[in-house]
Amino acid sequence: MNNIGPRAVVSEIPYYTAFGIYLTVAVLNSSLYSPYMPTENLMNAILLLCTALLTVRELLYETYGIRTFLLLFAALFIAANALIAGTFYLAFPFLLIYAGRHIQLRRFFLFAAVLTLLLFLFIVGSAYAGIIENYKRVEVERGNNREYLGFLYALYPGTLLFNAAALLAAARKRRMHLLTAGLLLLAAFFVYKKTDGRLALIQTGILLLVLIVWKGLPRLLGVLRPLFFLTVWAFPVCAAASIFLIWNYNDSVRWMYRLDLKFTHRLQYARQSLDRFGVHLFGTKVHWVGYGLKSNGLRDTGDYLYVDNMYFNFLQRFGWIAFLIALALVTYGAWRLYCGKQYFLLVIFTLLAVHGLLDNLILLLSYNTFWIAAAWAAAAGPPLEVDYD
Repeated sequence: MNNIGPRAVVSEIPYYTAFGIYLTVAVLNSSLYSPYMPTENLMNAILLLCTALLTVRELLYETYGIRTFLLLFAALFIAANALIAGTFYLAFPFLLIYAGRHIQLRRFFLFAAVLTLLLFLFIVGSAYAGIIENYKRVEVERGNNREYLGFLYALYPGTLLFNAAALLAAARKRRMHLLTAGLLLLAAFFVYKKTDGRLALIQTGILLLVLIVWKGLPRLLGVLRPLFFLTVWAFPVCAAASIFLIWNYNDSVRWMYRLDLKFTHRLQYARQSLDRFGVHLFGTKVHWVGYGLKSNGLRDTGDYLYVDNMYFNFLQRFGWIAFLIALALVTYGAWRLYCGKQYFLLVIFTLLAVHGLLDNLILLLSYNTFWIAAAWAAAAGPPLEVDYD
């Protein structure tokens, strides 16, 4: 399926339909529209319908070899562990990621970016119009207010906007207009001022700065090829560092204690979670209590204990085997991007890998659509134009 003609466009309609339904439901479910979303049984029925669409597409348009069967096994294994750890709603995205391995990526990025931006504007606009609540929380330590902008947590809107900006940048690359980049940066700054979500603003700024410099210096990414070889290992390095620090965290060690303060006690809480729930070979149910609102729009009244680190969050919920399989596939996908001269995608992958040190939200496909790009790269999907030849 390496062509991108009319037949390829038709073959992708079931995938776009399934992805569009999932993304809409998932993003709205992370907002204060959540109380009005379908019940769990109806949600499962909707996702089963989406699974049927993906299955029909697989049967009609895909061919299977050894690599495909290995990827299918990996997706089903991780999805099974996600099912153990949660619900079908948690497992379904892994089926979407697998099924997206042969889509035409640039067209898909544009579709996902537009839909994500529309959902972002709809939720934030609803919050300011008074249709849903714009919840505000006082940060005692920081001495400021954080607006949730209609979402269940203050960090959601910034991360969603970064995902949309990165998708649009990856689709347009050097063809993106400076005005578009400026508007995205302005929107990111607005979200930062309202939510105090600095990480998303910094990453959006870095991404757009790289893009603007690349527009002016077209050969820049090719010159930096040796540096991009290092970015291939961003995910495993960040994962290893996370596990080492959490496993060995001791607040009596001065540098660890200071690092934990910089990370607003993320190491301390992750270590407490390790002591309470442990880490298993396979998926397990873990109940954390964070600062986000529950689906009914109310705060959880339990004692705070949450693992923000993406790597350890995934490890505790899905188990060692699924964690190592996922990490190996993402790293292999990054290597394929390097070999295919997709340097700008490697910039995005590196930003996501670093993001994962501080925030687990990018585990969700609805907030990080680039997991599909990793599957596309690992499966050697339809080629893209190289970033430098």
